[in-house]
Amino acid sequence: MYKFYFYIICFALVSAGAFSQVLFQGKVISEETNEPVNAASVYFNNTSIGTATNALGEFKITVSGLASPQLVISSIGFSPIIYTVGPGEQSNPGLLFKLKKKQPLLREVLVLNDEIRKKWLRIFKDNFLGITEEANFSSINNESSIYFTKPGNGKNSFNAYSDIPLVIINKKLGYKIYFQLQEFYYDQNSGITSFYGFTRYEELGDKKRWLENRRKAYYGSSMHFFRSLISDKLQQEFYKIFTIKEDSLLQPDGFKKNFITAVPVTAAQILKADSANIGNYIVSGKNKIMVQYNRDPESKNYLKQHVFVTGSLPTGFRSYIIPNTDTVKIDKNGVLSNPLSVLFSGYWVYEKAANLLPYNYDPDAKK
Repeated sequence: MYKFYFYIICFALVSAGAFSQVLFQGKVISEETNEPVNAASVYFNNTSIGTATNALGEFKITVSGLASPQLVISSIGFSPIIYTVGPGEQSNPGLLFKLKKKQPLLREVLVLNDEIRKKWLRIFKDNFLGITEEANFSSINNESSIYFTKPGNGKNSFNAYSDIPLVIINKKLGYKIYFQLQEFYYDQNSGITSFYGFTRYEELGDKKRWLENRRKAYYGSSMHFFRSLISDKLQQEFYKIFTIKEDSLLQPDGFKKNFITAVPVTAAQILKADSANIGNYIVSGKNKIMVQYNRDPESKNYLKQHVFVTGSLPTGFRSYIIPNTDTVKIDKNGVLSNPLSVLFSGYWVYEKAANLLPYNYDPDAKK
C-alpha cells in the first residue's frame, strides 16, 4: 500500500494576499493579427471562478476572495498565458493579453496499436484520475486527444500530453473539469507519477445535490490536512503528525541494523509564518512527515472492496509527506505553493485528479 509515490503538479506557484473584493477586466487579442479572440477562457487556476471573452475579446471577473493567484487565459490554437496576480493587486481594470499562435512541439508521438493504446490509457486513467469511487464515477470525454510519447526511463514508463483541455465529467462530485494537461509521467519501476497542467471547474447543474459528496471527499484529503495544520486544529480535525527519522546502529558482529523512529510533533514545531510572503506558511525540516488520520474517510470503503483482497484495516489511515527541499511552503488556502517540494506516499496516492476540489471550495458552504 505504501510503496507508490506521486506528485500532482497543477497548483499555483505564488500565493496572493487576502482580498475583500477583486475586479479583473480586460481584453484578449491575437498577437499575430491584433484581432479580438472570442470565447477565450479566462479563469483563476484550479477554481470555479472564470468567464469567457465576448465577440470583442472583452472579459470581466469580480470575486469576493482570491482563491488562486494565477489567472489563466487560453483558447484552442493558442499558447496559454499565465498571469500572476501580485500580493497588492486588489483589482486591475485594464488588462490586455496577446495570445500567441501555438507552435507544435518536437515530441516523438508514439503510434500504438489498439491493444497497447487501450492498456496505456487504462494505466493513464488509474494514475491520473486515481483509484477511488470518485475516479470510478469520472470519465474523460475526449481521451482520443491524449498522446503518448517515447518512454523516459525504459519500457515500463511513458509520458503523455494533450493539445486541448481534457474534459472530465465527475458524476460523484458534480464537476465538469477542463484540465489543460501539459505533461504526464508514469514510471512503474519507481512507482512515481507526476502530472502538470491548469484546471477550470464548472458545476454540473445545481450544486446543492453534490454538497454531501464533496464534504466526504474533503475530509481526510491533503487539502483538509494542510488547512488543519495552518489553522492549528490538527487534534480537533482528528490528525496526528510525526517526524520519521531513519538511523542505524552498529551491532557487536560488525553489521549495521537500520531502524525507524516516529517522533510525535505539533504544528507549532514544524510550521511557521513566511515572513517573505504574508499569508503563507513554511513547513521546515528535512525529515519525512507521517500523517495519521484517526477517522475513516469515505473513500476507504471503496478501497476495501476494490483494492485490498484480504485482511482488515485499522481505523483511519497513514500518509507520508517526503520533502524534496529544505522548506515546504503552503498558501492560506492549504495548497502547496510548489508541489515539486514534496512527494506523497501512503494512502493519498490513491486520491488524484478525480478527488481534487477547487481552491475556493468551502466545506461549510450551504449553497
